[in-house]
Amino acid sequence: MTQKVLPSNHLVAVSDNGAPITSDGGNVLLSMFLNSPVVSRLFNNVEFNDNRKNPRYAKVELLLQMLIQVIEGYRNDNVADYLIQDIEHRLVYAQNMASQPTISRFLSHLTNEDIDELQELNRRIVSLIDERSANTELVLDLDSTYFETFGHQEKIGFNYHYLNIGYHPLIMTDALTVTVRQVSLRSGNTYTGNGATEFVQGYLSTGLSAQHQTIILRGDSGFATPDLMETLEGNNIFYTIRLKRMALDGRYVNLDNLLTIEGQLTTDEFEYQAASWDKARRVIVLNDEHGGTQFIVTNLSLPQKDIVRVYRKRAAIEDIIRELKGGFAFGKTDSSSFFANKARMWISVIASNLMRLMKSIALDDQQQSWTINTFRDRLLKIGGRVTKHARKVILTLDSRIQEQFDGLFWRAWERLNALWQ
Repeated sequence: MTQKVLPSNHLVAVSDNGAPITSDGGNVLLSMFLNSPVVSRLFNNVEFNDNRKNPRYAKVELLLQMLIQVIEGYRNDNVADYLIQDIEHRLVYAQNMASQPTISRFLSHLTNEDIDELQELNRRIVSLIDERSANTELVLDLDSTYFETFGHQEKIGFNYHYLNIGYHPLIMTDALTVTVRQVSLRSGNTYTGNGATEFVQGYLSTGLSAQHQTIILRGDSGFATPDLMETLEGNNIFYTIRLKRMALDGRYVNLDNLLTIEGQLTTDEFEYQAASWDKARRVIVLNDEHGGTQFIVTNLSLPQKDIVRVYRKRAAIEDIIRELKGGFAFGKTDSSSFFANKARMWISVIASNLMRLMKSIALDDQQQSWTINTFRDRLLKIGGRVTKHARKVILTLDSRIQEQFDGLFWRAWERLNALWQ
């Protein structure tokens, strides 16, 4: 035992002879959630290819550990070496934590079939969220983003929009449930709309639920391609997509007849057929005093002002991407292998959707919009002390945290405990 006196105050002594403590005391809630029959069943159905001889950890166990680390906010793989020594993690998750080299080997041993299993796991998680929401409408937002890379990594390229070298993935989200539906990692020099039609088709063929009676897709100008619009129309899906520029064939847009809509200006609509289109389509002209004139092509029959409102809410995907990157290490490209970085991307997506499912179960309605950082601060990052008494292990949490948040922890406990009934 070591004990030293604080030089600035001789009445204070510091000793290392205390009971084991943890800064992640609230992880008992995460453990209740992940090990519940409802959620554990999702992982029991994951069938990874595993040709390793006598592995100490199954691939699905390593996947769970990576998800736990991401959800807890640990971005670096080497934190696994710290968690091995953390008594709370060993007790709560009832498993030995693998080391950083084991985690790295797990990523390098994944196959194409394993990535398919990750996508299928994500679909099952999203299906549970859809069932709980009971939404009959699905609002899909399509966008691309940028992953920064370092050094010599596979399939990187220079992107002229971001003026940097890296990856340029596609992402599709649902605005109503705030879930990530589909992602695809691409080289940095891939144009925004390249492969978008196949990307959307892949989701439509596997990810839709019978409960969704109305589906709307919103996209920026990079996705204004005739093949995507024809695909959506062929699947009875509505869309609002911004057009980058238009040759108006000599048509004059009378800006004296603009209608005011929440500070925005829009003209009357007109039918337009570009040279590459198979037919004329409805176009709304939106004149923004700050953003200039914009053209929105749509197959919705709503009034102009409603079309504008629907399209403008597409900005919700930017918040989701920001949350993914800041809260779930989305865009982490530590591996030189393109394939390993693709796996990391899917693990971030699954972690995000798992937390969306957990929040829908454990939190009050007014707390559903919490960011992952707020969720961690108020429910997971709680100081605790581990002691043993009468053959029981007791995790004692800081009472001030519970008092400050008005019993939130125990309300979440009871709701998660109901999953075990």
